[in-house]
Amino acid sequence: MTAKKHGESEVAAGSAIGAGIYSFPQVAQIVERDRDVSRAQIRRWMTVVRPPTHHKDAAATIGFLDLIGLEMVCRFRDRGASLQRVRRVLDGMRERFPHIHHPLAHESFYTDGHSVWIEFQGHAEEIVGNRTGQRAITSAIKTFAEEIQFIDGRAASWDVARWIEINPRICFGAPVVAGTRIPVKAIVASLKEDPPEEVARGFNLSVTRVKACAEFARLTA
Repeated sequence: MTAKKHGESEVAAGSAIGAGIYSFPQVAQIVERDRDVSRAQIRRWMTVVRPPTHHKDAAATIGFLDLIGLEMVCRFRDRGASLQRVRRVLDGMRERFPHIHHPLAHESFYTDGHSVWIEFQGHAEEIVGNRTGQRAITSAIKTFAEEIQFIDGRAASWDVARWIEINPRICFGAPVVAGTRIPVKAIVASLKEDPPEEVARGFNLSVTRVKACAEFARLTA
């Protein structure tokens, strides 16, 4: 089942199989969720994740790995890191790992719940915290984005909310009910006509998952 875009306010995906292609408004809705951030801020973050390009099609669309990069920038900012600091870290990653095209979507970041480290040569160097530059053993700290699944070190899917998944290989990257190919927007559309219990029966889902779709739609409206 594929999802078709219906208006700018709807979080739906575009038309690139296996990559996930989104418009800026669609990405902004996902990144914003219940955060106090503006579209202008997200546009600035986009210049960090992906430098400006003169190719008009590239400027108009954003891929799944760009989406993950934006989410990571937002998390660094949530931890108090300045945008300049994030930009320096990203520049350093590009210099250290020139073969990685989307460094912020790579499994290189770890946290102890307070500080954030980047893995480098078997250790993790602190990049967000009070002791920038301090090293730590990666086995002693957890992945910064545990709900993002990585394959060969690169982000492959994202459990963006409870019961909600974004996978560029499923429904072109549109948010779906986790473990299914059912787009969130299909559930939300049905809820306009029927109560949650009836929608759950119709899609063979639990009421809990149906309500999770409604909540996600509310957060990304």
